[in-house]
Amino acid sequence: WGCRWAVQSCDVPLFPAVPPSGCDDLIGAVFELGRTLCRLQLSDEELALFTAAVLLSPDRPWLTESKKVQKLQDKIYVALQHEIQKKHSAEDKLSKMVSKLPLMKTICNLHLDKLEFFRLLHPETAMNFPPLYKEVFNSELQYSDPRES
Repeated sequence: WGCRWAVQSCDVPLFPAVPPSGCDDLIGAVFELGRTLCRLQLSDEELALFTAAVLLSPDRPWLTESKKVQKLQDKIYVALQHEIQKKHSAEDKLSKMVSKLPLMKTICNLHLDKLEFFRLLHPETAMNFPPLYKEVFNSELQYSDPRES
């Protein structure tokens, strides 16, 4: 029920500084992913493990220890498969989850494009993004201090 409410009730512009028409593709992709993941009816444990597996992606270009990250991700996928089997879920649940990875990559790339555009348009605001947000996306985006220019 919660997923359905979140998807159906979000017609309010969340980022008034960015014109809605500039983010329709990103917002649409995020909600499509949300809808498809909700249909899988993931338990909290399954969602946590899948999130960890996605975040521990060994294909990030700035990683220096990608083989170690791959090994850790593999262990998380094994734990996720075990959790799915323990709950007697559908056999193909993991493959359905993994099939969403290309859409997630597309969303990530769209998000980075929007962030870069926003950073160029509003550098002062981008400098004040929350520290965690900057830490997560700092590898892809360079936040320069406009006073240094």
